[in-house]
Amino acid sequence: MKVSKFTCGLPDYPVTVTFYQPAAIADFPSQRRPLVILLPGGGYEFYSDREGEIMALQYLAQGFAVAIVAYQLRDQPPVLPTALYQVAGVVQEFRQHALRYQISADHILLVGFSAGGHVAALYADLWPRLAYTLKIPAMCLAVSALTLGYPVIGLRLGWPPTSAVRRSITGDWREHEADKLVTPQNPPTFIWTTADDELIAAENTRRYAKALQQQRIPTDVVIYPHGPHGLSLARAVTAFPVSFEPSNPAFGERFIRPDVAGWFDRQIRWLDNLWDLKRFWRQQ
Repeated sequence: MKVSKFTCGLPDYPVTVTFYQPAAIADFPSQRRPLVILLPGGGYEFYSDREGEIMALQYLAQGFAVAIVAYQLRDQPPVLPTALYQVAGVVQEFRQHALRYQISADHILLVGFSAGGHVAALYADLWPRLAYTLKIPAMCLAVSALTLGYPVIGLRLGWPPTSAVRRSITGDWREHEADKLVTPQNPPTFIWTTADDELIAAENTRRYAKALQQQRIPTDVVIYPHGPHGLSLARAVTAFPVSFEPSNPAFGERFIRPDVAGWFDRQIRWLDNLWDLKRFWRQQ
């Protein structure tokens, strides 16, 4: 595996990308990889490592390449629309230089968690309009599929908690309610959360899924009964250790949910059906 960090994107909206490129298999001809463009969560305040490299490694194990994007945060407000233009620049970079990165431009999965899910959902809604605004051919900004984990969808649905935080995200940008912006051009979407998420209400997921289904976008939505916000892989490897909160040593146990941990494999099965991955790999 080769890991590289570089700046790319549109001239006025540069962004740092960490790119994970699987090593070629020696006995095989050169392979094109599906690409995951990954937007970790963190409430627009930081990038959660629990949704960063460790998540990238799961996709790498499936043969994908992964680009983790350090999109705009609230320390340089407003977040929008800069974060959307940054994602647009990353998509354009990988589509235009697919041969250099050894990826398939027709197999790009945009993945977002929590606040990163908000950016991802808005991008999935708005990419044709972003192309028009940025004067870029529309297909240069298209992604093939979308995965959202416990995403923020509408800023009116319980998060953020204050108008000041909301203002630091939106500024004067009005198109920030992702469930109200879905069009027939949205990509097929896999979306999951838990019914009792205490930070980002499951209503976010329900409303986005309903909007997608109304536009007849292929959608797989899973709302697991229980689990806190930020489950990541929902396995011990991404659960908080005892040392994280010594006064409450049982805190991390909540982040180990064997039922929810099935989301990743379910997503891969969904992608397999969507993209016919067996055929994709075999016909290279």
